[in-house]
Amino acid sequence: MVADAQGNDLGAVGVPISGNLGVAPVAQANVIAPAAGAVLEIALPAAYRKLGLFKQDGGFNLTTEKDGDAIELFQEGYSIPSGLANATLAVTLAQTDNLVREVAWGKTPDENGYITVDAGGHATRYLLWSEEIFRNGILIRRLGVATVDSVQIDQSTRGEVKGYAITFKYQRSPYFDNEHFGEWLIDTNVVEPPEEG
Repeated sequence: MVADAQGNDLGAVGVPISGNLGVAPVAQANVIAPAAGAVLEIALPAAYRKLGLFKQDGGFNLTTEKDGDAIELFQEGYSIPSGLANATLAVTLAQTDNLVREVAWGKTPDENGYITVDAGGHATRYLLWSEEIFRNGILIRRLGVATVDSVQIDQSTRGEVKGYAITFKYQRSPYFDNEHFGEWLIDTNVVEPPEEG
């Protein structure tokens, strides 16, 4: 990717074409180290379960916004952010299966496929892995601790995919330096030099 004389680089424009989303129990063994997450052909720990296909218009929607008033200091013009934030990742899953239902409702279906649903939500915490794949060969991966903030199931429309729109809310975690998530940007067009040996 090379910028033109005006500093613009068409090759750096992100056009998403695919992605992956996975959940794992919150445990140190399931945290992916920065170097491991940068590997092109990453092998996630066995505890991760991928949530399958997304609706065509249901790809990742990441929102980060400050919350709360800044702490004003005595000297005019100086303040400190409150440290509160709303960091969410929304996605619309296309598969209706027991894993999607388990994540949505926080319970594992019994042998009959039955779950009781508490519409007030659940407090299950997940390590949330996302990977967004762009046409230009860029990958953006994120990993954080998250809970399910809301679930909205699409209205049934004949001949259309019925999606589960799930919004995950990131939480600060010591696994990520007490911040909300870690993020990788990987350029698959860069050829890695051969190892010396």
